[in-house]
Amino acid sequence: MVSVLLFSFACQPKQPDGNIYFTEDDLPVAIDLKGEKYSFSKIINPKGVFLKNGLAIVYEIKNVADDKFHIIDLKTSTYIQSKGIDGLGPGELTSVYAIDDSEEENKIWVYDYEQRTYFKYDLKDSSKLAEEQIKTPSTEYFINYAAMNSNNTIIANLVDGWTKYLNITLDGDTVSTFGNWKDMIENKEFPRGVKGEDLDANLISNLFQGPIKASQDKKHFIKAGTIVDYIDIINPEKQEIKTIFGPSQEIQDFELAYWDGYQMPAFTPAKTTRYSDAFAGNNSFFVLFDGKPFSQISSPDNLNRIFEFDYEGNILNQYQLDYPIHGIAVDEESRAIYGVTVDREPNLVRFDY
Repeated sequence: MVSVLLFSFACQPKQPDGNIYFTEDDLPVAIDLKGEKYSFSKIINPKGVFLKNGLAIVYEIKNVADDKFHIIDLKTSTYIQSKGIDGLGPGELTSVYAIDDSEEENKIWVYDYEQRTYFKYDLKDSSKLAEEQIKTPSTEYFINYAAMNSNNTIIANLVDGWTKYLNITLDGDTVSTFGNWKDMIENKEFPRGVKGEDLDANLISNLFQGPIKASQDKKHFIKAGTIVDYIDIINPEKQEIKTIFGPSQEIQDFELAYWDGYQMPAFTPAKTTRYSDAFAGNNSFFVLFDGKPFSQISSPDNLNRIFEFDYEGNILNQYQLDYPIHGIAVDEESRAIYGVTVDREPNLVRFDY
């Protein structure tokens, strides 16, 4: 049964500003999921997971040198191999920031944020090096989070102006720009008496940062906020954005600071991580909600939850996990959610839903 999002004392899911709002009271009753944790010894300190063709690609955080990501056969629960050589030479990378589908059989794109470069890997060959690499195009915009679109284009969010999203080819040709960061602060109250009209684009865009994820068919893109409770449902083809705010409607406490002449939010030690990851499926999407300081992410109290929405913004399900995790991917056919644990012995974990 689908629960339609409601805001206070109203019978429509949207307020006059066109956004969708929900609170904890609007969430369906949580479904408890019991995780099955794997024990692959070569996984050291995983950051996230990506699924393709029955394989799980588990990638490590930056401080892991070689063996940047691991390939696991989920059907047989077999560790196949690792890939990724640390370095700045041909086919080498410094870290795995994100993984996208290349739309080619057995191949993926791995994004190295430090080198601003996409690396293509063949999951079936034995080489640890990338077979191809493409530097993100030079542009007048500063690109932060990004996801591969179809036809060799990238959907990226911007942080150095009022424009929210950029659709650009790998050759550097701008397809479109759309969205305005000013729309995110309409009717918002800021801490410490700060007025929204006094804030510049750099600060506001930093408040609303978070990962962008694309569905496998590249029809749907999702961006989830790590600092503010919001989700953007992005349609690059139509240049449309549907924004969901919740479960909290508050802006976290921060002081107004400056860095190199730009406004920046300086957060207090009480700062919490809101949404830490997202997965865009065929008919619905999933967001991983933390709601606690990063230092407490592995605490057994207040473990992560996952919210599932349809692309109209209606909330479908709330799942309560029994492992602390960050990084999720969903096998919709098998109805299994995969994540990587944040505990004493981090590894891959599966939740059947």
